[in-house]
Amino acid sequence: MEMPAVTLRERVLLELARRDKSNIHDAFQAITEAAAVVMDVARVSIWALVDGGAPIGAETDLDTRIVCKDLYLLGENAHVSFMPIHGRDFPTYLRALEQRRTITADDAQADPRTAEFTEFYLKPLGITSMMDVPIWHHGQVYGVLCFEHVGERRAWQPEEQLLAINMADIASGCLEAAEHRAVRRRWETAMDSIAEGVAVLDARGALIHGNRAIRRKFLESAGLQTWEEIHDAIDLVDAADRTIPRSDWPFQRVLRREKVEGEIYGLVVRRTGERRYVRLTCSPIIEDGQVKSVIIVAVDATDEMFIERLKRELLSGVAHELKTPLAIAKGYAQQLDSAKGTPPNLDRMLEAIVRACDRMDHLSETLLDLASMILGRLRLTRERIDLTELALGVVRRAERCAPSHRFHVEMRPNLPVIVDSARIAQAIRHLIMNAVSYSTPGTAIDIELSADDRDVTMTVRDHGIGIPLDQQKKVFTLFFKVHAGGVHDRGGLGVGLYLAREIVRRHGGEMWFESEEGKGSSFHMRLPLARTT
Repeated sequence: MEMPAVTLRERVLLELARRDKSNIHDAFQAITEAAAVVMDVARVSIWALVDGGAPIGAETDLDTRIVCKDLYLLGENAHVSFMPIHGRDFPTYLRALEQRRTITADDAQADPRTAEFTEFYLKPLGITSMMDVPIWHHGQVYGVLCFEHVGERRAWQPEEQLLAINMADIASGCLEAAEHRAVRRRWETAMDSIAEGVAVLDARGALIHGNRAIRRKFLESAGLQTWEEIHDAIDLVDAADRTIPRSDWPFQRVLRREKVEGEIYGLVVRRTGERRYVRLTCSPIIEDGQVKSVIIVAVDATDEMFIERLKRELLSGVAHELKTPLAIAKGYAQQLDSAKGTPPNLDRMLEAIVRACDRMDHLSETLLDLASMILGRLRLTRERIDLTELALGVVRRAERCAPSHRFHVEMRPNLPVIVDSARIAQAIRHLIMNAVSYSTPGTAIDIELSADDRDVTMTVRDHGIGIPLDQQKKVFTLFFKVHAGGVHDRGGLGVGLYLAREIVRRHGGEMWFESEEGKGSSFHMRLPLARTT
C-alpha cells in the first residue's frame, strides 16, 4: 500500500530535523534532494545573497550577488553548481525578497517578480513555475530555497508552500549549527594552544570539553583512557599530602558556591602511587540561579612543589645547624669574659662576640619559627589568659630594649583570650619592634588595647617614616623589606610582620595597618574574646 503524500512529507521533515546540521554542505544537499523528491520538482536549489553592505533592495545595493550553494537535478539525480547571478540585473526580484515573503510564481515568465529571469534563465532551462522561500539567519535574509518546475505551468498549493517554508526553516537551523560548530572549533583550537589544562564539567562531573593539556595532565599521566575513569583511579591530597575526602574535592566545593582559586592539590595514582601536583582554579557557570557547569583551570605545580619543599627543608636544616656552633661560641666567650685578669680591650671584644651570638641565635630562632610555620609543624598550646597582662609584659621588655623611645600605653584591663601565650607575645613583640625600628629615637610609640562584645583589638602606632603607598600591598609578604637598600634599611630578613600576621590568623584573628609616608604607621591586631563561663 502506497504511503500517503502528507505522511511522507512529515517523515522527510522529521528526518531532516534529526540529522547532523553542522556540516553545512551535506545538510544543504540533503534538503534540496529531499525537497525535489517529495514535491516532485525538477530543480531545487539553495542560493545565498552576498551583498556589498547595503540592505537588500536599496538603491546602492548594486554589488549583490546571488550565489548557488547547491542545485539538485531530480531527473539526473545529481547535485551540481551554477554560476553566480548579479543582483543589479534583477532589481525587482531583490525588492520582492526584501519584503520577506515567499515568492510563488505559477507563471514565472509572466510574474513581475520573476520575469526578469525569463530570457537569461527561465526559457533556456524550460522553467515555467517558481517558488522561492527566504532563508533567515540572525534576523536577516541569508538567501532562498528555490523550487523550479519544468514542464506545464504549476499552481503551488498551500500545503506545498507550508512544506517549503518548513524546509527553509531547517536550512536556517543548519546555518546556526554550522556557525556553532565553527565557533566551537575556534574555541577548541584556542584552548588546545594553551599550556594550562582547561576542562568544562557538567553538574554531574561529566566532561563536556577538555583541552589537550588537561587530557595530558589528568588522563595520560594516570594511564587512563576516559575522564569517567579518573574518580576511581586517583586520590586527591592537599599541599601537605593529607588525603582530601571526595566531598571536599574542588569540584564539589564549587557546586556549593565556595571559591577555589590558585589552590595546590596532589593527584595520586592508586595503581602506581605516582604523584603530581597541580594548581587549580575552578569557576561555576550559573544559569537560572543554578550551577550548570564548572570550568577547571589546572597548572602543573610538580616542580614548584619540589623546589618549595627543598627550600623549606633547607631553611629548617640551616636554622638547626646554626644553633650548636652559636651556643659553643657564646659559651666560650662568656667563660673567657668571666675569667679573672681579662684585659679591658678583650672584654669589649668578648662582649661583642656575645651580642653577635645573641643576634645570630635570634635569627636562627626566627628561621625555625618560619620553617615550622611554612611546613605546617607549628603547634599552638592554647590557654585562657589575660591579654592585657601579657601585652604589658611585652611592652616592659621593649622599654628595656629601646630606652630611647617613649611608650604611651592605654589598655583596658581584664581582656580574656584563649591563645598560645608565647606565640601571641611573639606577634606583639614583632609589631612593637617594627615601630621602634622605623621611628626616630625620642618619639613616642602608642600602644592601645580595646574591646567590643566579640573581639579585642590591639593597636601599635609609631610617628616615624611611614610606608610608601606603592609598597603597602607587599608589607606582609615573606622576605619583603619596605626600605631595603635605602637609608632607612634596618637590616633583618623581612619575616617579622609575616610571622606576626600568620600567628594571629591561626588564632582566628586578623592583622592590618594604615600608613602615611613621613607621618608613621598604625598596625592593628584583632583576636576573638574568650567567652565568659
